[in-house]
Amino acid sequence: MAKIILISNNGGQIGELDGSAEELLIRAEQHARDNHLAKIAYFPVAIRQQIEKAGYRIDDSDLSDAMKTLDSVRRGEKIDRVGVRVTQITSQRPQTTVVSNDHETKKDHEMSGKSVMSQKFFESERTYPDAGAREWYERLVGLDEHKRQLLLELELLLFHDRLDAWNKRHHGGSLRACQIMSSRAPLVLLEGDVGCGKTVLAQTIGDALATKMRQKVHLLKVNTQVRGSGMVGEMSDLIVQAFTQAEAKAASLHGEPVLLLIDEADALAAKRTDQHMHHEDKAGLNTLLQRIDGLRQSNRRIAVIFITNRPDALDPAIRRRSALRLTFGRPNDEILGNLFCESLPELSLSGQTLKSLVSLTGRDAKKKYDATFTASDITDRLIPAALRDAYSEDRALTTEDLLRHAKIMEPTPMMVDGATNDE
Repeated sequence: MAKIILISNNGGQIGELDGSAEELLIRAEQHARDNHLAKIAYFPVAIRQQIEKAGYRIDDSDLSDAMKTLDSVRRGEKIDRVGVRVTQITSQRPQTTVVSNDHETKKDHEMSGKSVMSQKFFESERTYPDAGAREWYERLVGLDEHKRQLLLELELLLFHDRLDAWNKRHHGGSLRACQIMSSRAPLVLLEGDVGCGKTVLAQTIGDALATKMRQKVHLLKVNTQVRGSGMVGEMSDLIVQAFTQAEAKAASLHGEPVLLLIDEADALAAKRTDQHMHHEDKAGLNTLLQRIDGLRQSNRRIAVIFITNRPDALDPAIRRRSALRLTFGRPNDEILGNLFCESLPELSLSGQTLKSLVSLTGRDAKKKYDATFTASDITDRLIPAALRDAYSEDRALTTEDLLRHAKIMEPTPMMVDGATNDE
């Protein structure tokens, strides 16, 4: 995070404002939005107010110079400090960098850092190890290779020291490929059909990583509202704020890694060549790329996980930056069988029953509906439907319940260019 350093006319440092430039900009943008003000006009006013409240005066030319650097910070460039030339007008010690309205109290200033972090840029936050996440992770059938690759890639992206130690043990620290590995963007892309475990894996892999690394791991799931309402500059501003808050969170955790999860990523990162793409979407995508590149250059332990059902809709620049791309498909016959067996071990499904269930949800469904069952079709729809029948009739669940629903239930339609084929 960029510190705001106060500099005297002779070039010496005379103070440092509390907080960071990023936090100041977030509060300024929020205040401008809440009061229907133009951000580009309000930023200089807000910054001057905070400098004066801290007991200093800034000339117009010096403010203009400071704004150029702060604008670079807002765009996500890696800057450690922002030097601001000021003149001290009182003996008052600098107290705050927080942009506030005239009605905020001293307590509001003291809590400002917390309030920035509590804005709803993240629809959920989670800390691992977590027993519930571990249970869901272990229930993901047929994704063992996806689990292995994702866990290994996150270790390499977030713990460069482990790769350095391996390099020293086996190559005397001279393997140039390790430098290439360490300089990649911390971005992982999970893509493929609906209902195949992408989101569940992304939301539970943190427990496996925490267990392996023997330390806490944190997940921040970005709110879909970060796309904004289409107002000029809004989407870019929201992306900047979401990433800034994630970086602030990582900084406060003293090395504990953060997973930044963005579901339906194609909504933020669609192809710029799309003739129907709005200018605001293009600007938002450019900002998103800048923030990802900024993470590459920082020393924060943050990895971004993108999830999409529409991989072909993603901009090529996103795909090129992905350190790992995992494709998820519908389960084959072997995985279908494992899903039934592991979900219903108490029924001890016979070979013939299992063969029938696999055929009904696999080959037969493909012939009838042009789509096989997804994993979630079985675990979230078929088995619950059978269970409801047994419960409503106050009797034991039987294999006949499963077979009956497997014969009449339609699988989730296949995705066709981002939409299901029944649309």
